[in-house]
Amino acid sequence: MKKRLHNNGEYICDFECTGDYIQDAILVDRLLTERGLKQVVTPQQTIFRQANSFMTTSALLYEKIIARPPDAGAVAPFVVNAAFALELYLKTLALQHGKTLRGHELEKLFKKLPANAKQILEQELSVLTKKSDWADGQSTLDDLRRTAVHLNSAFIDWRYLHEKPQIGLKIDFRPTIFLGEVLHAACQPKTAVHT
Repeated sequence: MKKRLHNNGEYICDFECTGDYIQDAILVDRLLTERGLKQVVTPQQTIFRQANSFMTTSALLYEKIIARPPDAGAVAPFVVNAAFALELYLKTLALQHGKTLRGHELEKLFKKLPANAKQILEQELSVLTKKSDWADGQSTLDDLRRTAVHLNSAFIDWRYLHEKPQIGLKIDFRPTIFLGEVLHAACQPKTAVHT
């Protein structure tokens, strides 16, 4: 069966589909390479894309939480997806500044960010504090750190909530979403401006 190959929305060619996803992926990779269109994806780009996917999922879940009637069952998945996205954003930012971070504890990851990564965070924070609907009074790096501390083990705690239902967990949506917004902006590839 013939399939059309597109790259960034642009038609490249038709190719004979084998029906085997792995073989087809190898074929597409070869076709793109032969045409000089294959792009190398860095680990930072891969992690950043995953962070965006998890944050997008948490945003969709947030819409269910604030809907009328609210879907309380969406809270734990929101927290797990948001916390994992925040973890991945922190790891992306660290990698962009030459440091590899490991673990799920947001407080430790935040604390271990290189100084130049924290400077980028402060720059994005100063912009977003003024224009974001989610800032809710957060205006310093220490405010962001406190949010990370509050969410420190949320990725694990909320995933296993069913094992310890007596634990009272709390989530502050606005600071969580704002931290994600600032981290996302700090991780965005910057393009040089020529004047």
